Amino acid sequence: MTTHTHSSEIRNRTFAGKRMRRATEIHPMYSFRFQQTQLRPVLTLSIGLVALGLATLLTGCGTGAPTADLAGTQKTIKVSGIVHGGQQPVSQATIQLYSVGTGGLKSASNPLIGSTIQTGSDGSFNITGAYNNCTGATQVYIVATGGNAGSGTNSSIALAAALGPCSSLNSGTYIVINEVSTIAAAYALAPFASDFAHIGATGSNPTGLVNAFASAALLANTAVGSAGGASVPAGVTVPLAEINTLADVVSACINTAGSSSNPCIALFSATGATETFGASLAIAKNPGASAVTALYSLSVPTAPFQPTLTGSSAPNDFTIAINATAGGTLATPYGIAIDASGNAWVTNETGSAVSELSASGGLLASPTATGLAGAQGVAVDRSGNVWVANTAGNSVVKFTLTSGSVTATNSYTAGGVTAPAAIALDSGGNAFIANFNGNSVTGLNSAGSPLNGSPFTGSSNNIIVPNAIAVGPTGTIYVTSGNGSIVNLSNTGGFLATLNDGTLQGPAGVAVDGSGRTLATGFTTGASVGGALSQFASGGAAVAGSPATSGISSPSGVATDGASIWVANNTTSGSVAQFSYSSDTPLSPLTGFGSLSSPTGVAVDASGCVWTANSGSNTVSKFIGLAVPIATPLAVSVGP
Repeated sequence: MTTHTHSSEIRNRTFAGKRMRRATEIHPMYSFRFQQTQLRPVLTLSIGLVALGLATLLTGCGTGAPTADLAGTQKTIKVSGIVHGGQQPVSQATIQLYSVGTGGLKSASNPLIGSTIQTGSDGSFNITGAYNNCTGATQVYIVATGGNAGSGTNSSIALAAALGPCSSLNSGTYIVINEVSTIAAAYALAPFASDFAHIGATGSNPTGLVNAFASAALLANTAVGSAGGASVPAGVTVPLAEINTLADVVSACINTAGSSSNPCIALFSATGATETFGASLAIAKNPGASAVTALYSLSVPTAPFQPTLTGSSAPNDFTIAINATAGGTLATPYGIAIDASGNAWVTNETGSAVSELSASGGLLASPTATGLAGAQGVAVDRSGNVWVANTAGNSVVKFTLTSGSVTATNSYTAGGVTAPAAIALDSGGNAFIANFNGNSVTGLNSAGSPLNGSPFTGSSNNIIVPNAIAVGPTGTIYVTSGNGSIVNLSNTGGFLATLNDGTLQGPAGVAVDGSGRTLATGFTTGASVGGALSQFASGGAAVAGSPATSGISSPSGVATDGASIWVANNTTSGSVAQFSYSSDTPLSPLTGFGSLSSPTGVAVDASGCVWTANSGSNTVSKFIGLAVPIATPLAVSVGP
């Protein structure tokens, strides 16, 4: 749930006489402030300094620059820290430092400390000796379990802080482990975690996990233990009050004698957990559950972390989303696509440039092209080049990128490009464009030349005012048609099938998952027209209960992570809806997740975050850790 929304006039654009439809402070620290003039205990690590060039992959996580050794030998690094529960030091808590697991999603983490280390009476930890090595770029986090926060020994305490790469730890690093750092770590790492000892992914340092640690650094400053990162990009808003509120909910249990206390009973009953990191993780994974939102009552006006959410009733949901303005370059943002680095590319319907945002939401670039106007669709190919459906300009624009920078711009008009509304790419670099005014699909190869037979019109010209398009896992094409169907074409343009559940009309968005299941947003037929989500099995048959209408309001874009379906509810008080497959009941609240102004495009990234392009407020939102991580760009997961 975001805490900042904006409003602006929602514009309608008409192309060739046809209306185009929108689819596809850091708060002051407490008075104790850890008495930083005192002698700090240290955590001593022996770290092999390898892959030093990767040490900058996660700026802002941990504090201080990595320590270098020109000879490439091991070097001792000293790190100090303290554990607090609310405003109380946690004594006798056990400290463990972990590097993330590399054996797959949620694989076992690697404990780096081989002896039992506990905090002192002031919550500080004093560790000596040499411990297991971890590679300089490997992501690490720290956990404090058990201890006494002032009300007696509490075995339910489990607090954590996401630190970033090993190489970011040095003699100047000071770590505050508390409820705020715990909430930040739990949300950002939720897609990769089953508990505090199992946080991992496939490979030693995948981009999605690196970016997830960067998200944790946006949500909390582990140097002082407060909400909001030490280095938040310009134009990015972090929901400080919500993070503080969630930290206060957890604090209510920590500052007790343990699981038999009323706050702990309430927390664990709602989450099914037995310790506080597990509870935080459960909240992050079930942010709309009524039992979870009811925990709002555990946060009281006198709670330690301030400011907090206001209001006498529980919030709609506990999703955490950052909001980005992209340096003011967003002008009715429409389409959104994620590249291999986790950066988001956004088209601007009323602007003359495309906006590129970093994985942390900061503006990276705003490239333009001659005649770029009213752009809607956007996609990224396997080589990292960005393709744009330049709707008002009747062209397709390709931004060629080299080492992350635009080095060439080309515009293509051949092959029947007419008011292109959407674009999708296959793994061979071929682009497929839905021509809204041309009632057709244009196919272009990676050089921009038309594919044989382009434009493609389906069977008996059954492609009508198409405004969304997707490529399936085998490389076939799925394009919406105004007659209430999805037309399936081969990658050479041949007609294969028509998908229709007999109810869908005016389809607005389409997506296909790795199993070939097709999802489409639109509206229902009949006397009472409402939003709808249609689902089709891999063979093309409509699933039982399709379409879903509950929780859907003027839907536009749709995306899938293979486990859930994500729908942008495109209203002035919009949201994101979540559905599971073969279900017509949303997993999200009936009003959806978040508070968004006319979201259009929606996308999932490799960190399990859900992005939306909010046309009504000229912003982009990123919901932290809400989904299952997927490979990006989408073109890497489909056939030629």
